[in-house]
Amino acid sequence: MPSFYIIIIFLFWLASALADYVNFCYCWQLKEYRYDRWRDWLSTLSGQKFLASYPLLLRSLICLILFFSLPLASQYIILSLILIFAVDLARQAWLFYRSRLKWPKLTLKSAAIIITALLVEALIYLFLASPNILFLLLICRLFIISLIVLLFKIPTRFIKAIYYKIAANKLKRQKKLIVIGITGSFGKTTVKYFLEQMLAAKFRIIKTPNNINTEIGIAKFILQTDFSQADIFIVEMAAYKIGEIKLICDIVKPQFGILTAINEQHLPLFGNIKNTQAAKYELLYSLPQDGLAIINVDNPYCREFISELKCRVKTFGQLEEFKPDCLIKNISPGAESLKFQAAPNYEIKTNIIGAHNAVNIAPVILAANDLGFIREEIEAQAKKFQLPQATMQLVNYGRSIIIDDSYNANPAGFTAGLKFLADYKVSGKKIVISRGMIELGQAAPQAHLKIGRLIAEVADEFIIISPDSVAELKAGADNSNLIIQTILNPTKLLQYLKKNKNQPNVILLEGRMPDNIKHEIY
Repeated sequence: MPSFYIIIIFLFWLASALADYVNFCYCWQLKEYRYDRWRDWLSTLSGQKFLASYPLLLRSLICLILFFSLPLASQYIILSLILIFAVDLARQAWLFYRSRLKWPKLTLKSAAIIITALLVEALIYLFLASPNILFLLLICRLFIISLIVLLFKIPTRFIKAIYYKIAANKLKRQKKLIVIGITGSFGKTTVKYFLEQMLAAKFRIIKTPNNINTEIGIAKFILQTDFSQADIFIVEMAAYKIGEIKLICDIVKPQFGILTAINEQHLPLFGNIKNTQAAKYELLYSLPQDGLAIINVDNPYCREFISELKCRVKTFGQLEEFKPDCLIKNISPGAESLKFQAAPNYEIKTNIIGAHNAVNIAPVILAANDLGFIREEIEAQAKKFQLPQATMQLVNYGRSIIIDDSYNANPAGFTAGLKFLADYKVSGKKIVISRGMIELGQAAPQAHLKIGRLIAEVADEFIIISPDSVAELKAGADNSNLIIQTILNPTKLLQYLKKNKNQPNVILLEGRMPDNIKHEIY
């Protein structure tokens, strides 16, 4: 074969392989290279759409037919490969033009996985030395990178263990540092932000940043952070299976633990709600005898094992029957404020929105009180509270108001957003834009039916931006005057949003939004 053809084929192959492996790596990275999250995603309509995409279905079928139909010495093998690679390039150019190319965040791990996949495919071809084998390699690319992700878990496990040990030793040297752990199915981030804003009046605070709530993320953050001047370290703790929160606690050794709530979030990964409960309780069981567990007593899964705890316990909630130490009552939400009473004698007035945030402030009151804050100091700091970004934030968008709650993806948060929308006074339309809720497992159909009914009660229009729960959401909103549209294309969604910019509407964003929407409103 002339060297010119070899160079052309190599360049075409490299472009095709790189495009595929970058896309596959993006999907794996989005699921944190975890097989449990990957498996759950593949069971959704979005995952099934991925499996039915051109590279995995149609191209694989074409390659399979060509592999078995073309003779080994046929000149049509080279022409067929060039044509397939050219189609791949044209497809990538089209996706780029439509701003729909997906790129993983460039890290040492993602780069190593992509490069290794390219090398494995190249070595297989060189070893077998047959152009015909490229048809099979095209079919096997997802399998190749998935196998590499699995193999990378072996060295990754050892590297993580080193990170954990060094991070734990570093914190152990901070003898006076108070560590407060926060966990729960939802509300963790908001409580973390409120707690920091409260305690900053008297203490020097360090908190884990947004989305840093896994054991490796926390360990890396500890190694990058100077704690020499810090008084308190607030750690948000997340998990997808039993043992992960205990591992975080082994690293940070918390003296305080806040349990916000337990529900069906991430149910496919935990297996059942009892496993979720066991995982969240790992924080409370890790507390020393003189430590303090602060628990949402309204939630049955949170209160069930309080009697088993060896540490001190304080509770919060709205149900008097469970005798919470911080009883929340007389909640008065406004369009731009929130007022409520917290027993025994707190009058909380703050410039945040959403009645549900009373439950997020209550554990902060208990923690602050235990750390020496008096009533007047707690009430004064509460007036200064600000919500974390994308959690019930009001954004002026032309003549419209956007309620950005896009950080939320759970039933309780969605319901709270809809309740606020219901109470919001507006002369125009009330619009909800959402992809639905994720990782609810068997609870997902019923949860989406319920949310669909609630949306039909409060909204004039509902825009669904993901295919995963369209049927259930529409079924829940059936027999209503609600206008429902399904807009899966981010560009068309942006056009819809801009169309409403100069109208006196209020638009609730629930769940993760495309990047172009975030760029438009901020």
